[in-house]
Amino acid sequence: MSSVSCDTADTRILNQTQWLSIAFLWFAGIFAAMQFAKFSISYEYLLTAYQIDGASAGTLLSVVGMVGLVLGVIGGVLSGKIGYSRVLIGSLLIGGGLSLLQSTLPSYPVLLMSRFIEGASHLGVVIAAPTLMLQQAQKKHHSLVMGIWGAFFGVAFAVTGWLGNQILSVYGLSGLFLGHALLSIPLIVFFVLHHPRNQNGEGGGIGSLYALFQTTIRVYLNPRTCFPGVVFFFHTFMFVALLTFIPRTSANEEIRSLLFVVLPLVSILGTFLAGALTQYSLKAPVLLFVAYVAIALATFSTIKLQHQEFYFVAAAVVLMLFSGMVQGASFTLIPYLSQTESERAMGNGAIAQLGNLGATIGPPVFAYAIDAFEGNGLFGITAALCVAGCITAVFIWRLRD
Repeated sequence: MSSVSCDTADTRILNQTQWLSIAFLWFAGIFAAMQFAKFSISYEYLLTAYQIDGASAGTLLSVVGMVGLVLGVIGGVLSGKIGYSRVLIGSLLIGGGLSLLQSTLPSYPVLLMSRFIEGASHLGVVIAAPTLMLQQAQKKHHSLVMGIWGAFFGVAFAVTGWLGNQILSVYGLSGLFLGHALLSIPLIVFFVLHHPRNQNGEGGGIGSLYALFQTTIRVYLNPRTCFPGVVFFFHTFMFVALLTFIPRTSANEEIRSLLFVVLPLVSILGTFLAGALTQYSLKAPVLLFVAYVAIALATFSTIKLQHQEFYFVAAAVVLMLFSGMVQGASFTLIPYLSQTESERAMGNGAIAQLGNLGATIGPPVFAYAIDAFEGNGLFGITAALCVAGCITAVFIWRLRD
C-alpha cells in the first residue's frame, strides 16, 4: 500500500494506483455480497433445519437488504465522520463474527437478529470499500476501478453458487457459514496492518436524528450524489426480474437451464466492460443512454424470437450484457459526478438505498405485469424503465457538459 492514508482528503496525490489494496477492497465487497448469497443458495436447507415456512426463510434473506434500504444515505454520512477504514474493519469484524455465530445454528429468533445486524455490516462495507478504492486509485483509473467494483455482487453469487453448493452437500449449513466467517480473517488482517493510525474521520459528532434526516434530504436534492442511485434504481428494478423471467420465456427446458447459468456471467462481463469503456472511450452518461436503448430493443427481441432458439438466446445474452454495462456505469458515475470524498460516500449510500428499493419492489411488479399481460407486460415495464434511464442520462450529460 502507498504511504497515502486510507482516509485522507481529496487533495492527496498518488504516484501510482495501489492495485493490491484495490484488490483486497474488492474482495471485501465480495465477502459482503456473500452475506446475501449464502442464504440464497441454502434456502432449502434452512427450511429443513429450522422447520420454517417459505415466508420465514425469505425474511432471513431479505432483512439484510432492508437495513440498506432504510439507512443507506445515513450510513454514508456516518462513515465519513467515523473514518472509512475504521468502518470497513469494524464491518468485517462484525460480519465474520456473525457468520461464526450462524455456524452454530442458533434458534430462529437469534438467527434473524444476527441477519439484521449483518445488514449493518453489509452496508458499512459497500459504502466504505468503493470510497477507499477511489482513494487508492489515480484519477485516470477511477472509472476502471468503479467498473471492477460494480461486478462484486455478481462474482459473489457465481463463486458461492459454485463452491457453496459443494460445501453445503458435504458440511451442511454449519460448514457454509463457517467458511464465510473464515474468509473475513485475511481481509481483516490486511486492513488492520495497513490502517493509518492517525485517522479519525471528519469528526464533529454524529448529530441528532433530525440532522441526519436533513442530510439525507440534501443528498437527494444534490444531483451529484443522487443520480448514481437513481440510475442504479432503474437497473435493480429490472435486473433480478429479467434474470428470473427471461429464461422462462423459452419453452425448451435445456435452453432455460443454459440461460440461468450463462446470463449472470454475461452481466458480470458487461460490468467489467463498462469500466473499461468509460475509462478509455465513452463518457458514463453516453454509455448509459446506449445501454438502456439496447436493453429495450433486446427485451423486445427476446419476446418476439422466443420460438427461434438461436436468436432468442443471442438476444437474451445481448440483453444481460448491456444490463451489466448499466450496473458498471452506475458506479462510474460516482467519480464522474462527485467533487469531494464526502459526495462519493453519500453517492455510494444512495446507490445502496435505491438499489435495495429497486430489488425489493421490482420482481413483484414484473410478476404482476407478466401475469396480466404476458410478454407485453415484461416489455412494457422494461421499456418504461429504459426511457426513464435515458432521460436521466441526458440530465447527467447536461450537468457535466
